[in-house]
This record gives sequence, C-alpha cells and structure tokens, in this order.
Amino acid sequence: MSGVQKTDVNLLAKVTSLGARFFEKYVTSAKMNKVITNMNDVGVCDLIIATNVSQTIDFGSLKVGDHVIIIKPASGPAQFVTIAVAGDLGTAAVVGQLYIVLRPSM
Repeated sequence: MSGVQKTDVNLLAKVTSLGARFFEKYVTSAKMNKVITNMNDVGVCDLIIATNVSQTIDFGSLKVGDHVIIIKPASGPAQFVTIAVAGDLGTAAVVGQLYIVLRPSM
C-alpha cells in the first residue's frame, strides 16, 4: 500500500499548512519551484523530530533517494537533503528540528 493512510490525513494537513507558511516566509519561490520539480511524484512518508545530534539514531527509516526537508525551529531557510546512505541523514542532526521525509513513488 502506498500513499498517506486515512489516520495520517489530519497530521498531513497540519504539516502542509505549517510548511506552506514556513516556505512563504523563508524560501525563495525560484528555489522552492526547483525542489518541487526535482521531487516529482513524491509523498510524505515520515516526520522526525530529532532527539539526538547523531545523523543515524533517529533516522533508521531513511532510504537511499529519499528527500528530507529540514525545518529549523529558529528563523532561517529550510535545508534540503537527498539521502545517499540508508539510515543516515548525512549531516549532524539538531535536537528539536523537524525533518520531513519525502519518498519518490516507485
């Protein structure tokens, strides 16, 4: 089964709304359009709030090719990461940051 399950719809709507407001404020339209184009046919598959600075402890669900949007609790631009090694964010995590994992449909 692929896609968001019914129980996730309310959370997805909240994240979508939060993400839209965040991106309007901190990410240029040109950069966001480029990211969206590069991530054609993706779905939200995980939301992670880091509990440790390790790039692996909270990130066991990551697969090669996943796209991660890093939302910082303090002001500043979002960061976009494409996963190269399964289960490894590839950069040090920051406790309390939100990591939205998007997975391309296969």
